[in-house]
Amino acid sequence: MDKRFFNLYNLTEEQAIALLDTPQEEIGEDDSRYVAASHLVNFPTENTILALIRAVQTLDPSLDNQIVRRKCVETLGRLQATQALSIFHTCLADPDCYTVENAVWALGEIGVSDPEILEDMAQLLEKPGQLYRTIIHTLAKLNYKPALERIRRLIDAEDPPIACAAMTAVCRLSQDYSLMGRVVAFLNHTNVNARRGCIQDLIDARYYAAIPEIA
Repeated sequence: MDKRFFNLYNLTEEQAIALLDTPQEEIGEDDSRYVAASHLVNFPTENTILALIRAVQTLDPSLDNQIVRRKCVETLGRLQATQALSIFHTCLADPDCYTVENAVWALGEIGVSDPEILEDMAQLLEKPGQLYRTIIHTLAKLNYKPALERIRRLIDAEDPPIACAAMTAVCRLSQDYSLMGRVVAFLNHTNVNARRGCIQDLIDARYYAAIPEIA
């Protein structure tokens, strides 16, 4: 992992952990637990991982703490912290959709193969208000074929990035690439997020036939 731009804060590991462990209501104006959670990606140690896990388990409902928890889950994923596997699994049921999304992404970074976790992830596709694109990507990345039909139901989603991701995932999981023409068509969509998402989907699918269209 390229970390050239992660080390932007003049904090030691010990200082960052101490800041992250500080209760949210005691944080001063010039301090940030979010910064600490971001900075700890530079320290792949047991102490860092345990501190990040403690922060995820801090369930203060304030928005500031929710944002810190999301970042801690992301940092644990970047560190590929297998020690946090059960934490990520628990976060799949979190009421905060962004924490759920980060937990799904983190499980993808680790490369989880536990069928119970994968099924819980797939069931999120039926949860209203959830962010589906990352879930679709991760299920395809982890080759979880039992999710195929649930993903297929999203190929006509109103949100273009979700529809594009669903089509790509169906192709990858089924090995039937007949939908890729519709995926490539998103390169010309009026929605910039659809175009960006399409490029990422084509990369993930290694669909080299689209190179002339991208160029």
